[in-house]
Amino acid sequence: MFQTIDWVLIILYLVFTFIVGLVMKSKADKGGLDSYFAGGRNVPWWWLGTSMVATTFAADTPLWVTGVVAKYGIAGNWFWWSSVISTMFMTFFFASRWRQAGVITDVELTEIRYGGKQAAVLRSVKALFSSLFVNCIILGWVFAAMAKITRPFIHWNEILGQETFDTIELFWPSLLVFHDVNNTLTIAVICIIIIIYSSAGGIRAVMFTDLFQFVIAMTSAIAFAYFAVDHVGGLSSLWSKLDQIYPDKSSEYTSFLPKLTGDDALMPLGVFLASIGFIWWNKDSVDGSGYISQRLNTAKSSQDAEKGALWYAISALVLRSWPWIMVGLVALVLYPVDGELAKNALDNGGKVDREMAYPILMRDILSPGWLGLVFLSLLAAFMSTVDTHINWGASYLANDCYKRFINPGASDKALTRVSRISVVLMSFIAIMVATQISSINSAWKFYAGMMAGIGLPHLLRWFWWRANAWTEITGMVTGLVMSIIIYYFKETKALPGEYRIVIIGLTSMLFSITVTLLTKPVSEEHMKKFIDRVQPMGFWKGMNQNKNLGRTLLKCLVMWLTSVASAYSLLFSIGLLLRLEILSGMALFAFGLILMWFIVAHISKGESDLKSNMGVQDLTIKNNVEQNNSALE
Repeated sequence: MFQTIDWVLIILYLVFTFIVGLVMKSKADKGGLDSYFAGGRNVPWWWLGTSMVATTFAADTPLWVTGVVAKYGIAGNWFWWSSVISTMFMTFFFASRWRQAGVITDVELTEIRYGGKQAAVLRSVKALFSSLFVNCIILGWVFAAMAKITRPFIHWNEILGQETFDTIELFWPSLLVFHDVNNTLTIAVICIIIIIYSSAGGIRAVMFTDLFQFVIAMTSAIAFAYFAVDHVGGLSSLWSKLDQIYPDKSSEYTSFLPKLTGDDALMPLGVFLASIGFIWWNKDSVDGSGYISQRLNTAKSSQDAEKGALWYAISALVLRSWPWIMVGLVALVLYPVDGELAKNALDNGGKVDREMAYPILMRDILSPGWLGLVFLSLLAAFMSTVDTHINWGASYLANDCYKRFINPGASDKALTRVSRISVVLMSFIAIMVATQISSINSAWKFYAGMMAGIGLPHLLRWFWWRANAWTEITGMVTGLVMSIIIYYFKETKALPGEYRIVIIGLTSMLFSITVTLLTKPVSEEHMKKFIDRVQPMGFWKGMNQNKNLGRTLLKCLVMWLTSVASAYSLLFSIGLLLRLEILSGMALFAFGLILMWFIVAHISKGESDLKSNMGVQDLTIKNNVEQNNSALE
């Protein structure tokens, strides 16, 4: 239970977020959508990169990691570790190009890329689909995770009094309940605070609070991991106890790679191969689409966008992984799989919920002050994710629906008002969705399957002249329909989620390419405007020849592969050090640093060369952006 110092920490932070929203409100009200959703496009790389990390430092992720470690061992994290491959790919192939595009949202790019009525329809459909469907599913599982976290700590019958609480419980609609009314009240109060400060201050308020949320979340995660390991006697004792409790499985629980043979492997070989060979490039965000592109669009330059994306990729993988994993391993010791302690401590509606181990360990291990700080870190992570998604979703409704199709001549004041109404609308829908989500892991994999049809079309639009609006429409529709079918039938429900994603992705790829070849390509005149604006690499019938002022395709490939090798070297070096394999860990860490030094040095050199050669071209790109925006409007 919380003590006075815990409550003081939590209340002070909530007051701080209110102040940020009020301070940023005057800036958000000036400059229209560009100011409200893109922060005036003057954010430095370290700020936007940290903001992206804070957003993905969600409250649901440590719970999910704890559950995955219990099911698959450390190697189960490859389901999200593989995302560093796509994040680095996005960094060197697309990050700077998003900034050069000069858009407010990623779906705005569809009309710039394709043009015509089909592109306009695609833009509106993707805006509604992303804001009111995809966005709300993501917020739904984040809300569900926060309900699990708050359950052991906040009891409204003690805060309000039993009589008042009973009255609220009597009249509260059953449709809007997270497990029970107590959890629901907690989530409702937090959401009201988030809605107020994020709607008032726009993206600036969101990104400013992200800086503090990241520091709090990272510090607390490391501290919690330290206290958890210390609780079982230290690192050496942790590894020994895992060997004792799981004599046949301990090596799989602690290995960085899954067991590649045998029918009894914790993580099947096929699941591992699907994660690292297919899923990473076949998801909708492989090119930075979504809230990542929104952050990139706030950068003060295309080089800041690239450096911010690199910082995000490294810190999201290397800094975040091990604190969560270590807590998951401690949970395996304190609440053994299939043991009575797990059944009693991790009960969730009559079944063992391994995701609950994270908040239960917080309650059982942490002392006053530290308990409040670690809880606050999860609260901050929750708020960072929610404020990003409601701001991002509102940008679709305001920019791609209202301004583009309903009222193109709307004033800045009217657009800001529409944005704030959209925030409230999406929050309410997301809360309703969250009440239907019982497993974060299941929701995550259904979302990944649903979006598996978008990955290839999103890549093709940047690399291949033949891609058109029908490419994306087909991928989106096929992915959604296939997900519903596969998750409906009992025969396919038995398949691991990774296999289902592969089936959905391959089917969508087949349909997307077929439909592309059967429909008309984008006109060369329109393609030339797109090429002048974003300077894409790839296959453009020679129209992009000598247009690219930055790196060649080959150099980008080298940068991408080197950065991936560096990230994994740094990740596993920390794992080796935690396993007390000191020499191997230090050698691998040094190797990772050398590779990262090469990457950073090359970026700096390229930035210097680019600045010396831009001159008139930079002005030309700016003029093209303004002319194309005027044409769309």
